[in-house]
Amino acid sequence: MARKIVIVAPTLNEEENIGSFIAAVLLQNVEVLISDSHSTDKTPEIVKVLAKKDSRVHYLDVKKRGLGLGLSEGIDYAVKKMGAEVIITMEADLSCSPELLPQFIRKMEKHDAVIGSRYVSGGGITNWSWWRRGFSLGANLILRIFAWAPRMHEFTNLYRAFSKEVWQDLAPKISVHKDWLFVPAFTFELLDTKFKVIEQPIIYNDRFGGRSKMKTLSYTKNLLHYALRFRLKKLSLIHD
Repeated sequence: MARKIVIVAPTLNEEENIGSFIAAVLLQNVEVLISDSHSTDKTPEIVKVLAKKDSRVHYLDVKKRGLGLGLSEGIDYAVKKMGAEVIITMEADLSCSPELLPQFIRKMEKHDAVIGSRYVSGGGITNWSWWRRGFSLGANLILRIFAWAPRMHEFTNLYRAFSKEVWQDLAPKISVHKDWLFVPAFTFELLDTKFKVIEQPIIYNDRFGGRSKMKTLSYTKNLLHYALRFRLKKLSLIHD
C-alpha cells in the first residue's frame, strides 16, 4: 500500500512564485502544504484560493517568522493532522524542480531519507556567480569535515525526503533551531542515527521571482559555530 506523501514548503512573501510552484507540484500527484510565516503580500490569498479549487492544497499560517519554525510546524502539521508518512521539504521559489519528486519518492522505497544534492554527479547549480558557487561549495566541504561524513556532499539545501519516523526521532533535537540552521542541523543529526540515507542529484536554479530572505554573513557565522559545537560535543561524549 502506497504511503501518504506530503510536500511541505515554508514561505514568506512568495506571491510571484507560489502559484506556479503549486501547479508544478500538483502535476506529480501529491499533496502540498504551504507553511507560511504570516506573509504580508498576496501569498496567503493565492494559496487559499487554490486550496478551495483543489483538496490536495493546504495552507498553514505559522504566525511567526523563521525558516526553521516554518519547517517544524509544517512538518508537525503534515504528520499529525494530515497523516503524512513521507515528507518532502522544498523551497517554493522554483529553485529546485518538482519534476524530480518521482525520483525522491522512488528512492524512499528503500531508504529512510533522501537528501537532494547539488554536489554529486548529476547535480549542479545554474545562474550563480563564481564566488557564490565557491562560497557554497566551500561551506559544504567544511561541514563534511565537521560532520565526519565524507560520503555526504550537501548540508545547506532543504530539498529532501524523509519518513515520519525520521522526523519523530529528529524533531526534539532540531526544532530548537528557528532559523536557517534547521536545514544543516537536520542533516548533522540524521547522520548521527542508524537511518538509511542516500543523496539525490538536483540542479539548483536561482529563484524565479521575489528575493532571498537569507542574511548570508550572519547565517555563515552561525552555521560554522553550530558545526564546531556539534563536533566538540560528540568528541566530549566519546571521551567520556
